[in-house]
Amino acid sequence: MHLLRFTFENHRSFRDEATLDLTRSSLKTLRLPQGTTWGDHIHHVDGIYGANASGKTNVLDALHYTLGAIGSSATSWLDHSQFPRAPFALTPQSTTVPATFELEFIHDGRRYEHRFVASADGVVDESLRVVGTRWKTVYTRSKNGRVKGLRGIPSVHSRELALSRAARLGNAIIEPIWKALMRGFDIYRVGDREVSERLDHIARQLQDRTLSLDALVTLAHIADTGITDIEVEVEERAIPSQFAQLLAQMIAPSNDADQEDTPENSSDEAEELSNFIARNLLFRHGTESGRLRNSDESTGTMAWLALGTAVVSALRQGKVLVVDELGASLHPQLSRLIIDWFEDPEINTTGAQLIFTSHDMTLLDAGRGDREKWEQVWFVEKGADGASELFNLADFPLQKGSNIVKQYLEGRFGGVPYTVPSLIHTLLNTHAEEKE
Repeated sequence: MHLLRFTFENHRSFRDEATLDLTRSSLKTLRLPQGTTWGDHIHHVDGIYGANASGKTNVLDALHYTLGAIGSSATSWLDHSQFPRAPFALTPQSTTVPATFELEFIHDGRRYEHRFVASADGVVDESLRVVGTRWKTVYTRSKNGRVKGLRGIPSVHSRELALSRAARLGNAIIEPIWKALMRGFDIYRVGDREVSERLDHIARQLQDRTLSLDALVTLAHIADTGITDIEVEVEERAIPSQFAQLLAQMIAPSNDADQEDTPENSSDEAEELSNFIARNLLFRHGTESGRLRNSDESTGTMAWLALGTAVVSALRQGKVLVVDELGASLHPQLSRLIIDWFEDPEINTTGAQLIFTSHDMTLLDAGRGDREKWEQVWFVEKGADGASELFNLADFPLQKGSNIVKQYLEGRFGGVPYTVPSLIHTLLNTHAEEKE
């Protein structure tokens, strides 16, 4: 799976169309130039920068939403009375205007484009195209749900994507594409909850032997955490049957047969519904008897293990890893190390991609002064009307040797907060007056 472009419009703080382009400017044609691979023409790392509340996380949220619609619109989303969406809310007309989402990607060596337009009432328009000698339409669907191009699927519900329905019905053409999209992305959100859920998933994988204990210990060694060994402690307690039944009902809507088992969308095995199973990771630090639980370890260590396992999985399987606030709770050297792994062709042999948001402009070494690096840097800025805009560093007139980091911090490219530090005097004076 390679992501070439992601375009969206009217989602959260983005009122107008925005495009995240992961292709190199050297790619001028629809088809691959002879003697090259797709890996030669895409960025394996792209960073998105911006001030707090500028909307950079909303770029990732739009991608997460798009994948959610593809994965669930034919199943759990049908339980909603309206098609789930989050339009730009600061102008009345935007709340009624349809939102647009478009993915351009590579699957099995072929170039695809999936696009859909959605309003609160449902899907207004949808299409899937593939490149042969030129763009060729695989199928289209209209506002009334009529589908053209998919044999055996003349129509779909107004609130579901034809891509989702066709995959659920096992369509031989669509199902492999759907599975590639569901398995090809991993979105890592910032925060303690994400780390906790990832660690729970790691503990389950260790117990099921789908994750190597040696691999996790090696990750700990890479970051110089002092951890010498890791164990999984399992605690099982029976719970009343009525609570087990209630839990089963709560899980059922998201436990469709066609859902992939991911950290964001996983369910316990059936036997776990009648038992409360707690798994804890125990960490040894060089002494035979000394072991620490998750809660006793540093936040940075847990963040590294949670993100590190996602990184290794992406590199092994050729996924697109999307990370919000890369560097949160991590030493800058570890963040830089992750980027180096994705950019090193000897390590990243599968063509995996990393998309991240951050405030640290030094991570991508854009000051090195070549255009390829500039193309990997994106900024998000919010205007006076509250609408966010996404733009690329390469759009600016730059010269080789420019001190990109210095110019960014000076606000030359936007994407930085316009602070008013003198207002601290007002705050302190107000506090002093209140005390009097």
